[in-house]
Amino acid sequence: MIKIYSLLFLCLANFMSQHALAAPPEQYNFLPYHKALKQASEDHKPIFLYFGRYGCNTCLKMHKEVFSNPMLRQTMSARFVLAYVDTESGNRIRLDNGERTTEMQFASRSRILGTPTFIYFSEEQKPLFKKSGFQTIAQMHQYSDFVSQGHYKTTALKQYLSSE
Repeated sequence: MIKIYSLLFLCLANFMSQHALAAPPEQYNFLPYHKALKQASEDHKPIFLYFGRYGCNTCLKMHKEVFSNPMLRQTMSARFVLAYVDTESGNRIRLDNGERTTEMQFASRSRILGTPTFIYFSEEQKPLFKKSGFQTIAQMHQYSDFVSQGHYKTTALKQYLSSE
């Protein structure tokens, strides 16, 4: 009997540790997608949407080397409503049109082919651009400035980045 309980405990601990690894970076207030949409409407802020998954080494690298930066954390938290979607999760979310779907299905519909992938939205909740893979602290600051300062209204991202 003790062996069965021990095995169950190990399975539960393994499951919980895997779930923790699929979480967004610590010390950020990432919300589920539907809650982020509501919060962004109330706060009149753009959205930063992060697609990640368990076992994503590049996601973990971003957490350790980029999202751990205090200045980036302060900038992102002040300028954006942060949303996180686990691309392999069966958790149900509500889309802005009221439809219910899973995070995995939403990622597929959003054409997320790898993780991490980031989508930046305007204050009007219109997708502006998508970036996939490892991004540096400097790049994250550039993207943040581009969106939060409204440069997207008059300049293409590529042009903006080349003028920096």
